[in-house]
Amino acid sequence: MDTPTRDSEKPAIIFKPSTFTLHTFHGQVNNRRIVFQVIKMKTSTFVCVNYEDEFHFSNLSLVLNSNNKPIGTQLVGNLSEYDTETMAMGLCKKLKKNVYLSCNLDNDRFTLPVVLKQLINEINTFPEKF
Repeated sequence: MDTPTRDSEKPAIIFKPSTFTLHTFHGQVNNRRIVFQVIKMKTSTFVCVNYEDEFHFSNLSLVLNSNNKPIGTQLVGNLSEYDTETMAMGLCKKLKKNVYLSCNLDNDRFTLPVVLKQLINEINTFPEKF
């Protein structure tokens, strides 16, 4: 039989504020507004890019910063398309941390370079958000 305990003997639950931060910004590509959503974590960053009027989660790449040598893979989506993984590798090198990237835009040679340029510009302007 369990012995009853007094309230003062119960372990205290201490809530701590989250170390995750959210940063959202907008850009434009091919006359369409895009939304960048960034979740900054202690040792990694998650970036999700969508058209403003179409939120999807159709792909996800992960690049680990292993001794400043990025190692990446595509976790979700078309495994024959390496563009998101390539972008994530570049971000990993720039940020020097693990990067999750979900880029849910048209996968073409015009869109992705513009998106990457806007993302790098935001990183240079607000490095503390990444």
